[in-house]
Order: sequence, then C-alpha cells, then structure tokens
Amino acid sequence: MAEKNVSLTSVYRLWAWILLAWALYRYFIHLPEWADEFIFKPLVFVAPVIWYVIKIEKQKLATVGLTTRNLFSSIYIGLGFGIVFAIEGLVTHAIKYGQLDVNPIAAFQQYGFFLIILSVATAFSEELLSRGFVFNRILEKTRNLPWAAILSSVMFMAIHIPILVTSNKLAGMTLILFFVTDFILAMANSLLYYNTGSLVAPILVHVFWNMTVALYL
Repeated sequence: MAEKNVSLTSVYRLWAWILLAWALYRYFIHLPEWADEFIFKPLVFVAPVIWYVIKIEKQKLATVGLTTRNLFSSIYIGLGFGIVFAIEGLVTHAIKYGQLDVNPIAAFQQYGFFLIILSVATAFSEELLSRGFVFNRILEKTRNLPWAAILSSVMFMAIHIPILVTSNKLAGMTLILFFVTDFILAMANSLLYYNTGSLVAPILVHVFWNMTVALYL
C-alpha cells in the first residue's frame, strides 16, 4: 500500500483532472477504438498515475499493484471470478433481450480475436487507475474497506459517463443494467485487489467482463 502521509485531496484532484481530460477527449475527438485504448487512455489514465506515484509520492509501482506478488494465485482467482462475471453478463443479456442469444454481435465481427487484446488494454488502464491507485489510496488513508470499495466503485462508474453520453448513448433499462453491473464489477475487483495486492486478478476479471459485454450485450 501507499505511504501513510499520502493526501487524499491530491488523489481526488488528480482523478478529477483525469476525468475532465477524458471527457473532453471523448467529446471533441472521435478516433477508432484501438486508438482510444492503446494510445489515449494510457496517456490520460496511466501516465498521470505513474508520474504521481514516482515523482510526488516517491513510491514504487508495486504500490499500485504492478507486482508479481501472489502471481499464480492471482491468475487462478482472476480466471475463476472472470468466468463468474462472464456468466453474469450472459444473464444480464437474457434479462435485457428476454432470451439468450449466443451469436456474437458487431464488435467481434469488426475486430475478431484482436478484441481480446483490446480488452486487455482497456482493463489494464482502468484497473490501474481505479483499483491500484484510487481504491488503494482511499483504503490506506481511511482504513475503511467498505468505504474505500464503495467510493472507488462510484468513481469507477463516473469515469465511464463520458463514453455513455458521447458514443453508446444508452437509455432506460440498458443504462440501469450498465451501471449496476459496472458497480458490481468494481466492488468485486476492489475486494480481489485487497486480498491479492496485485492488479492481475482484477485485470483478468475485467477482461472477461469486457469480452462478455462486447460479444453479447
């Protein structure tokens, strides 16, 4: 975890700047999804966090979960919970459409197996920011696991608002299901990070969830 004298105010401020930058990017710039996930999201989500950890906190990157500690157990846990979330995604699909249609939608037809790599890139950027940085810093400062998990999960949901209003334009039950499943994913990954101290399991779960959303929702 991060050092005890970390300022939550500065953490929140950095997160707010990241949210603002991402919102402006999503609103004014419209590039292919691969550019979003491989270029701009790392620049907006990852680079500021790494700079803050190294230059401001003067900490190692292990304090944001970039570590091989508990590697194999994290992989096993991540795969197990990832399958559970994939099943949850299919159930959500069935609720939304009233039936279970296992035919992949346009995302897979457009990207093919490259979609897996795209999902890994997305999961890495979002988990580094939301779990490794935000959740970990709130937990370290407050020593309150439920509060850290809930607050960071709400912030995780908020970071997705720009794409909802600029690209997906979800509404009604679809929007409700998106936020509910997003919150559940964030809470589960917060607990996984808390128990493993690594981003490996949260990233794997996130990848499973992204793939399920892209293929079936």
